[in-house]
Amino acid sequence: MLRKKRISYNKPCEELECIPTTLTTSKAFKTLFALDKQVTRNIRSSHIETRPVDSNGLWCCALIPAILISYSVAYKVSPLYKLVAFLGFGLLCYSILFSLFLYMSTLILYSKLNAGCIVSMLLSTVPIYVYTDFGLAMALVFSVLAVYPYSMLLKLALVQCPRTFTVGEAMIMCQSVVLFIVTGVAIYYTEFVTPELLAKDNEMTFIAIYVYTVLSTVGLIVTALYFLQDEDKNLKVLGIIFAFGAVFALTVLHLCLGKTCLPDFVYYIIGSQVRLHLFTMWSVLVVLTVLVLMYHTEAGDKATTSARKAYHILGALVFLTGILNDVPFMVLASGISAGIIILLEALRLSRIEPISAALQAAFDIYCDEKDCGVLAMTPIYLYFGLACPLALVPWRGSKMELELMSGVLATGIGDTAASWFGHRYGVNYWPGSSRTMEGTAFNVGLQMVAVYFLHLFEWLDAPHWVVRTGVAAAVSALVEAQTQQVDNVVLPLVSLLALQATSFLA
Repeated sequence: MLRKKRISYNKPCEELECIPTTLTTSKAFKTLFALDKQVTRNIRSSHIETRPVDSNGLWCCALIPAILISYSVAYKVSPLYKLVAFLGFGLLCYSILFSLFLYMSTLILYSKLNAGCIVSMLLSTVPIYVYTDFGLAMALVFSVLAVYPYSMLLKLALVQCPRTFTVGEAMIMCQSVVLFIVTGVAIYYTEFVTPELLAKDNEMTFIAIYVYTVLSTVGLIVTALYFLQDEDKNLKVLGIIFAFGAVFALTVLHLCLGKTCLPDFVYYIIGSQVRLHLFTMWSVLVVLTVLVLMYHTEAGDKATTSARKAYHILGALVFLTGILNDVPFMVLASGISAGIIILLEALRLSRIEPISAALQAAFDIYCDEKDCGVLAMTPIYLYFGLACPLALVPWRGSKMELELMSGVLATGIGDTAASWFGHRYGVNYWPGSSRTMEGTAFNVGLQMVAVYFLHLFEWLDAPHWVVRTGVAAAVSALVEAQTQQVDNVVLPLVSLLALQATSFLA
């Protein structure tokens, strides 16, 4: 009997054409494959280096817009959420046009404004004007604030960050950044100009102000570090930058929340026994993580895949406990933590000693083959995967914990389980992949077991959880087995879409 030849995960994409599967022989797949292949040729001919994998992942551009639009259609959401969903539609339109332009040439990467931008702005302006109360002028303003920065940021990510992103990954991350920033602008606009469009929720308003203040402060600090001259890269100047950042943050918080902004923040944490317990547990986990990280960095031992996956489990534990016990507090904590992660990466790249050297040493220990670019995206991707459902799901006290846990299930539990079990016991490989069928099966099984125990101990109330979890776990596991895009980014989004597709059972 002839033994089936295993195709390497990183072989040239031409070899994948000979995989005899129904998917690869379909007309739609051949068309997409030809498009992707031509985009790859054009990018390489222009000496632009994307992350070295066979696929550009152009399909990824539809994930976030599809989630936002599906929730807008299926649920009664706020005008603000509809605004963001329609802006996401505009970004999707531009992403499609951008892919088609890349198919023809890479000139779009160097143009400041093109017809694709204008068309996409108009395509998002019309539904905002028709289906929300923002008015034509504001609909156009928000569309311009979303589509044009997205086009510039996408080009910057591909041209100025070599070997860091695939095209699809760059689209996801740029969509996330732009939509998050425009959401903050829209929140302040509705709060001070048209408050009737913003559903009043004092707790969520308090949280949003703190999250956006922290992230905007981090943005200012990162900008200052980027433009810092070599002779000014020292601890003294860094201290001055941080001091100005602190003054800026306190000023904004004082203007928005009053002179008791800091005491109110402390009381918000310690005033609830549940929040105090969560904060204490998370603090202990962070301290232990830092100590382990310092130990391995000092020893100089290169971290194994299992060691890296341990951080997936710790992250999943933090988000799981927060989602099941106090979603608003989890939103606050995740927003502030995102700022800290971004700031640490900026400090690593700042070349301010000894901080940069220490962070670089830790990165060298825990980086993997995906971290071949200028940015350390692995921890950012992991955090994005765990936290993105908190930003995408229109949670307002309703029972949607299963959707909020899509990142925990797909990345923290499923992907970790597939990696461990497949590495140890896997023997049957998927065609064209280094992932095993045994790992995929264990991925699905462990996700369902996790939800079963949460339901058994009444920590989770999710009707028809068996069908919904089964579908979402199967879809995310199959994508994990076949995709060459970063798992931590695409799996939570795919899982969330699958859960939304079965939401009629809830």
